[in-house]
Amino acid sequence: MNSNTLVKKILILAANPQGTSGLRLDEEVREINAGLRQAKHREQFVLEQWWAVRTRDVQRAMLDVEPHIVHFCGHGAGDGGLAFEDEKGQVKLIDAEGLAGLFELFAEQVECVVLNACYSEIQAKAIARHINYVIGMNQEIGDQAAIAFAVGFYDALGAGRPVEFAYQFGCSAIRLEGIPENLTPKLLTKNQLKTEPSNTTEPTSNVKTETSTDELSSKRGIDYTRLRDLLATGKWKEADRETANLMLKLVGRDEVGWLRNEDMEKFPCQGLRTIDALWVKYSNGHFGFSVQHRIWQEVGGKVNKVTECLLGDHVGWRVKCNWLPYDYDWLGYSNMTFSLNAPQGHLPARLVGMSPPRLELLSGVGSGEGAVPLCLLHDFSRPFGWVWCWSGVFLFSRVETCKL
Repeated sequence: MNSNTLVKKILILAANPQGTSGLRLDEEVREINAGLRQAKHREQFVLEQWWAVRTRDVQRAMLDVEPHIVHFCGHGAGDGGLAFEDEKGQVKLIDAEGLAGLFELFAEQVECVVLNACYSEIQAKAIARHINYVIGMNQEIGDQAAIAFAVGFYDALGAGRPVEFAYQFGCSAIRLEGIPENLTPKLLTKNQLKTEPSNTTEPTSNVKTETSTDELSSKRGIDYTRLRDLLATGKWKEADRETANLMLKLVGRDEVGWLRNEDMEKFPCQGLRTIDALWVKYSNGHFGFSVQHRIWQEVGGKVNKVTECLLGDHVGWRVKCNWLPYDYDWLGYSNMTFSLNAPQGHLPARLVGMSPPRLELLSGVGSGEGAVPLCLLHDFSRPFGWVWCWSGVFLFSRVETCKL
């Protein structure tokens, strides 16, 4: 090894406190270690592992190891923070500002932080004020996807690639495994945060502006109180039904039971904002039209079958992904997941959920669990003979117009 070569120290902080679901952290770290040992530039990396990490251990590890890269693997609790351990092995959360303050002290030393934990984008954004590259997860991430990303990321670093490439390589590794979670990891940079406009698409920003006045009635005589109460008590299925009812009432289509393209295109902005803000607020940014719109943009933002499939995969409306026409499995309404365990953007679904191959749903008629009101079909002339009629396309256009 050249004496002038900088050896980068990677600090692994792992925690799986008692009372939390078991994670395959040992496998994740073992695979990272194995990949670096075989890497082309393996002599440039040293891996330090700290397990069952307590809050004081984090500080000690930063002082003792003096890492260039810090990798946390464990549980995340969104706004609550990352889950470390207390003296008894129970959960001890460290919030975003606490972590940001710690990393600010090591800003001249640490180059990259990876938070391989569910809902860790909140902490990542805070840390990225001080560290050049920070990776967090914008929703729940499964063990298999977390391991695939970590292995791909460090394999690329070990091959001498920069952080941006390694991040993309990790996301690609998730996709190659056939896991529809490749959009979950998010790379944030210090320069990006400095130049970002203040009105981002972060769901919580909508909550502050739209729900602070608590306006639950409108000039159109629409009362949103029941929707608020259902969401506040976690009755997601009932709230989804109430959302559909309110949207139909807002355009005077409640007796018909379905929306036309022109209804979506002229949908009242205030009503759309109120419904979306309530969903975003009470799901902590997990559900809402603005959340779905953001994901749609991330997967391409186009009106075509590929984007439709990618969105369906990401929000959990599809259970498999084959690219031949009609050869894919869309969830019926009765099979939706009405809990926060669902993928981000899974709800609301009753008025915008997708079932293109099922013409009985597309017609807008019928009732019961399987009936999902969609837009009126106007055009069957599409490539490959597949039928496109998803009201969400028109809804997303309206979301942009109404600036949700």
